[in-house]
Parts: sequence; structure tokens; C-alpha cells
Amino acid sequence: MSPLKKEAIYIILPTVGLYILILILFLSTPFNSVADFFIRFGAIFGFTSMFVATMMTPFVVKLYKMFGKPFVKIHHVYSLTGLLLVTLHPLIFAVSVDNIEVFVPDFSSWYGFWSLGGRLALILIYFAIFGSLLRKKFIKGWRIIHALNYIALFLAYVHGVLIGTDFQNLGILIIFTVMIILSYGVLIYKRYLKFKRKKKE
Repeated sequence: MSPLKKEAIYIILPTVGLYILILILFLSTPFNSVADFFIRFGAIFGFTSMFVATMMTPFVVKLYKMFGKPFVKIHHVYSLTGLLLVTLHPLIFAVSVDNIEVFVPDFSSWYGFWSLGGRLALILIYFAIFGSLLRKKFIKGWRIIHALNYIALFLAYVHGVLIGTDFQNLGILIIFTVMIILSYGVLIYKRYLKFKRKKKE
């Protein structure tokens, strides 16, 4: 296994800096209770971890050379952290309001669907994780299922913009808007790379 490359610092520092900046902005908004702290923490940092995992996907070979580790392991650290945190978000909220319906998607109205889109986003994230497990079985079509992460990120973003406490902070709003734009930029870039490979073949 090759040692960590110096170039890896250009990946590590911005990532750490992103978490620190979001933490500072996150802590700048008062909390109503301990439960409120963890509900919001799960949402904000779960989304961030999923974003970082998403940004890694087009750079498999480069990341392998930089970190001296299989890309999948690095990717999974962020993916599983994100999964844990975004699950923590509604779980603690469900306990605090004593209502399990917070896990059920809302289709009662257009606004209800988007404002509570985090419910559907969580389901899609679990489906996406299932898609990655199919990869180990060499089942075709796993990428399509795994791509549900992009829809989940968008639903979670809109959910945060409409009713999220932390999104009232302009800094948080700007950072997460940039995140969602970059996520879809990466998706387009991935499709472009795939197109180039097929063209060479």
C-alpha cells in the first residue's frame, strides 16, 4: 500500500475547513434544548458528509494514489457517517414529539411534499446504500439505484430551505446552496467521463 501523497493535503484541508466553518455557523444559532441540538446537528452534518462522499466519486484513481487506500473505504467513511447522522435527525425528533409519522413522506400538498421532503430523502438514501451493496454482487443497474443519493440531497436541501432552522443563517444557506450545485456539477462531470470512455472504446 503506497504512502499518503503530499497532494492529499489539498483534499484534507478544504474538507476539514468546511466542517469547521459549518460548525461555527451552526453554533451561532441558539438551541432550544439538547434534543434540538442533536436534531439540527444530524441534519447539517449528515448532509455535509453525504456531500463530501458525492464529491469524491469522479476521482477514484486520483484519491487512491493520494491516500494510498482503496477509494471505496474512504468513500464509505463519509457515506456511513452521513447515513448515521441523517437517520439521527428524524429519530430524535420522533422521540421528542412522540410521533413516528415523521418518517412517513407527505403527499397531502405540494408545499407539504417539499417542506417535509427530508422524509422521502431518508428512504431514498437507504435505497441508494442498498444499491452500493448490489455492487459487491456484480449486479447490473446498481449505479442507477445508488444515484438516488442525488435526488435525496436535493429533497433534503429544499426541506432545509423551507423549514430548517439553520438555513435561516445566510452563511449556512449560501454554503449548502453551493454544495447542491457542486453535487450536480459532479454528476454531470461523471456522465461526461463515462461518455468519453465509451467514445474511446
